Amino acid sequence: MATNPLTISELTDEIKSILENKFFSVYVTGEISNYKHHSSGHHYFSLKDENSQISCTIWRNTSVNFSLKNGMKVIVRGELSVYAVQGKYQIICTSILPEGTGDLYLAFEKLKSELSEKGYFAQERKRELPLLPMKIGIATSPTGAAVQDMFSTIERRFCPTEIYFRPTLVQGEAAALDIVKAISELNEYDLDVIIIGRGGGSMEDLWCFNMEIVADAIYNSKTPIISAVGHETDFTISDFVADVRAATPTAAAEICTPISKVEFETRLIATKENLFTQINANLSNLKKFLQSTGSEILYRRLTEKIHFHEQRLDDRQNQVEMSLKNKLEKFTQKLDSLKFSLESLHPLQPLEKGFALIRQKNKVLKPNKVPAVNSELEIVRKDDLIIAKVLGTKLKMFDNV
Repeated sequence: MATNPLTISELTDEIKSILENKFFSVYVTGEISNYKHHSSGHHYFSLKDENSQISCTIWRNTSVNFSLKNGMKVIVRGELSVYAVQGKYQIICTSILPEGTGDLYLAFEKLKSELSEKGYFAQERKRELPLLPMKIGIATSPTGAAVQDMFSTIERRFCPTEIYFRPTLVQGEAAALDIVKAISELNEYDLDVIIIGRGGGSMEDLWCFNMEIVADAIYNSKTPIISAVGHETDFTISDFVADVRAATPTAAAEICTPISKVEFETRLIATKENLFTQINANLSNLKKFLQSTGSEILYRRLTEKIHFHEQRLDDRQNQVEMSLKNKLEKFTQKLDSLKFSLESLHPLQPLEKGFALIRQKNKVLKPNKVPAVNSELEIVRKDDLIIAKVLGTKLKMFDNV
């Protein structure tokens, strides 16, 4: 039995030596909690599972290629250490990846490096957008919130704009090829800009925008492309290749409409007033000059010519106003038609016509799924929900049944 007690520092040093020598390198997974990004640049958080937690630290000189947040499941590699001041052990992280996406991140970084070397991301090859795009192509899902946000934003800010919408798959194995086809098809029109994108999701959900064939299609597009994928913290290969990257689909629509209809009309009126002011001032000076010369005939002829051109100017103004009015009416008709089409494609629309939806355990019963005898079914109609029990099943004998 020891006769001299250890000091706290001595005991802590012994624990530190044992732990750091025993667990020189650790590789663990868990959920982030108590996350804090300190003003010093260091990251502090706890890594927990259902029974335990451990403190973690990432020094500011360690690369972190995604945004950390509470609730995120991650995999960390690092060294076990003891923080003597607080008497606790912690992991000093040397690398961190979202759980289940390690291979995807490696593939992402590999393709990003290859395309960068080919010059796909070079700023000098990227094109500026027109000051006021009048024809905008959009490639995104017809059922997501992103398309509605873009349509409503463009209509609210500058409704005379024409939209060429190409419904596009934005998730799944077939999505990348469909995005390539959408870019190719939209390039057949004389558009000012093309927006490709979708709302937020996991890295797997957004992966089609990290495919090389999509990067090639964006790079070779003759029309400038805005990439608007996910949320502000999401980055894809498409964002780096595109001429402009928008943080969200709504932000892309705002970029395409830098001047609202009200601002455009205000500027137009101001320009018209300035032009007339300058014309009137020049005419007044010229009138005084001619009157001083005593040439009434010359003055009269010049006045008639000026009035002729003023009338021509009024005619031109009427033509421009009529053209804008016709475009606005066509756009409104297209929007109403698109709205009708979207409403008719709603999965619950058939209920309005008397059809019913059959569910079992809160899931829609598929055509190839035969319910078990005595099992319960939910029959969803327009205004009510019927609970039924299966007494038996039989094959459909007639096509009209």
